[in-house]
Amino acid sequence: MQATRGGSILQLTAKELALLELMMSAPGRLFSRERILANVWGVSEDPLTNVVDVYIRRLRAKIDHASDDPLIHTVRGLGYRLESIANR
Repeated sequence: MQATRGGSILQLTAKELALLELMMSAPGRLFSRERILANVWGVSEDPLTNVVDVYIRRLRAKIDHASDDPLIHTVRGLGYRLESIANR
């Protein structure tokens, strides 16, 4: 499976694609770090890991690098949200 933005194919790793698929399954919904860990990595909880933050940063760099209109938003202390295209 591939992802595109603005007609360009995004070069995503399997985990980046899994993260994007999870967030695209419910645009506008807030996903906690714990939920992302469970759904993408199969880990229920690890308070010392920053893997979610690292992968969100990598995904943002790939999907938002040529845009002034970011799709992934941080809700401080709560998690991440993929903005719905319909809400634009």
